[in-house]
Formats: sequence, structure tokens, C-alpha cells
Amino acid sequence: MVLTDDESIRELNRVRRAKNYATDVLSFPLSFDLTPWELPPSKKENFGPILSLGEIVISWDTCKAQAKSIGHSEEDEFFRLFVHGFLHLIGYDHERGEEDEALMKEKEDLCLDLVLGP
Repeated sequence: MVLTDDESIRELNRVRRAKNYATDVLSFPLSFDLTPWELPPSKKENFGPILSLGEIVISWDTCKAQAKSIGHSEEDEFFRLFVHGFLHLIGYDHERGEEDEALMKEKEDLCLDLVLGP
């Protein structure tokens, strides 16, 4: 995971995604599986060896601005962005359509409840 500023995340977004603007979080998965991981994971499932999922890049500039705009703490916004990036790394993608967007939102809420409490 990398914390950066708006200028650096804009350059990453331009180079890696051909989108010339700063954003709040970028995820670069090491694998591209169209089937997301089940959350929460089944206790019976064997995950095998430890593996690297990829990279999450968060703009601290945008994180702070969004926290202020939304009206919650910078810490809460950081965890929201981290969870969003993590879900992308394990196969969830809100850009695939409305159904996938709703599923990702549901999983974000589940993860944030685990991290921050209900």
C-alpha cells in the first residue's frame, strides 16, 4: 500500500489507466479473476500459501478533502478507501455494471463494519 498526494496519483492514473485526473484510490491486482472472493471467507476453505494481492495507492490529499466533505474523520475515510481498494484486489469491481456496483457496496459495508464497528 502506498500513501501519496494528488499530483502523484494523477500521474499513476494517467500512465496506468489513461485517465488524466487525480482520484482517491487506485488498485492494481496481480491477478485478474472475474469471480470475486467470497466474503466473509468460509472457515472450512483452505486458502493455501500466503500470496500478494497487488497494490493499493491512496491519495492522502483527496482522502482528507473527502473526509471533510462527507463529514467524517480522516481515519474513517482512509479505511473506506483502503477497503474499497482491497475489494478490487480480490475481484470486486463496481465498474462492471449496476449489479456488481451494488454487490461491491454491500461488501464495503460488511468490511467497514468489521473494521470500524456498526
